Amino acid sequence: MENTKQSETGLKSFSLYNIAFTVANLEASLEWYKEVFGFQLVSKSRFQLPQGGVDAAIIEAGGFKLELLTVPNAKRIEELFLELPFHLNTIGNKNIVFQVENIAVATEELANKGVKFVYREQYLVEGAMLSTMIEDIDGNKINIFQTNTLIENK
Repeated sequence: MENTKQSETGLKSFSLYNIAFTVANLEASLEWYKEVFGFQLVSKSRFQLPQGGVDAAIIEAGGFKLELLTVPNAKRIEELFLELPFHLNTIGNKNIVFQVENIAVATEELANKGVKFVYREQYLVEGAMLSTMIEDIDGNKINIFQTNTLIENK
């Protein structure tokens, strides 16, 4: 996402660069995000932490960057991956959220790719926020909303 606040400085100039999270297998995750959403590799790098070398990759699709990291001795915190709605009981990151113009078409495309569904085409709020939720190969939840069903700010 490009920063459109060129005339601003300091914190007034912030914009989203990417979202980052740790995955179990970098190459497998790169392939999954490419196959399912069409993400393309932007860059790969390696850096050092006290526990060892970290492999990182930045991928991009739909004007959005995602950074995937593989860290030595990474630990999965099971409470973050609980069934819905209990995954919300822990403090921390929850989902990647995308939006599409037609959730029925997107859901069918996801089904054809054999993804793991959490749910398909459900309203999260009465009559609003129509979405489908899937999991990536590490169990990270990805929520996909239909754009014309979002709740308006009032």
